[in-house]
Amino acid sequence: MNFEEFVNRIKESIRDYLPREYENAEVLVQEQQKLNNRYTGLLVLREGGTMTPTVNMELLFDYYNAHPEMSIYDVMEKISAIIQRDQPGLNIGSILQYDLAKEKLFMRVSSAEKNQELLQNVPYELKEDLAITFHLAVDLGEEGLASTMITNNIMEQYGITKEQLYQDALVSSPKVLPATVENMDKLLRRMMLDDMKASGMGAEELKAMEEEMDQMISANPNPMTVVSNEQTVDGASALFYPGMLDQIGESMKGDYFILPSSINEVIVVPDDGSLDHKELKEMVNEINHTQVAPEERLTDEVYHYDTKERVFEKADRFQQRKLDQAIDGVQDAVKERLQTPKHKATEISL
Repeated sequence: MNFEEFVNRIKESIRDYLPREYENAEVLVQEQQKLNNRYTGLLVLREGGTMTPTVNMELLFDYYNAHPEMSIYDVMEKISAIIQRDQPGLNIGSILQYDLAKEKLFMRVSSAEKNQELLQNVPYELKEDLAITFHLAVDLGEEGLASTMITNNIMEQYGITKEQLYQDALVSSPKVLPATVENMDKLLRRMMLDDMKASGMGAEELKAMEEEMDQMISANPNPMTVVSNEQTVDGASALFYPGMLDQIGESMKGDYFILPSSINEVIVVPDDGSLDHKELKEMVNEINHTQVAPEERLTDEVYHYDTKERVFEKADRFQQRKLDQAIDGVQDAVKERLQTPKHKATEISL
């Protein structure tokens, strides 16, 4: 069975595996365009305009082929369970009530270059080559974040401007997905201790390991800091929460580089003169293409924040700007010197 046959089979039969209230539901199969990703999705639309989760048919087809013991009927049951999963669902009518919807607004950040087609249909704000898009959190629980993207059409229905949407998202995002700023050493320490606790390690042994890690951190402190949110979901956007860039600058005690490790988090390191932005860019590029899934990649660029001038920009642009300022400074000094009146020499004849 090929993919097209697989999808058609499910589309025609899935209602038979759902409760009676779904008997008049509309089953849609359509391409889903998401940030950094697109896929064939199956959507069941019940009477009254309430939608169920979109099922990624490509992932399901791969799973089906990887498990020969699984029948097409097992697939139907799996989809049925997903559709009936206890969740609030999304009522289309409620999306258009902006006074309610704006409280659930949050931002995502992605590569503008990789998402050019998608960005033609949605409002967005550019930060260098990063696109901030706007979304509504439908449900946030243990199973993850269910959301819907604000499109140009939805924004028009709201009767608002992109500027208002952006300002409202700046207010609501830190409430919907609170930011976290954590030193890399402390983050790794906490993760390791959590794993040890989960493995059943005794209290005394756990305490000894904790003291040993604290000594290692004190002896060789790591300057890297991880910026994300409490759910570690689309956490890179926390970098652009109100005041966040300056807050990080205060903790770094100066300028810093920003390494986009994924759409879920960024890593910041102080610009203390010991790091070369070109080498950092090569490192980010290598990690992206060897350790980060394509749909979770942000960009291969390295960014920089100038705390004095409060400028966020690509690191290479920062270097060029500083070089240009230095050249301008020299030129101004030369001009000033040339324009300064000189004492004339007087010749005395004897």
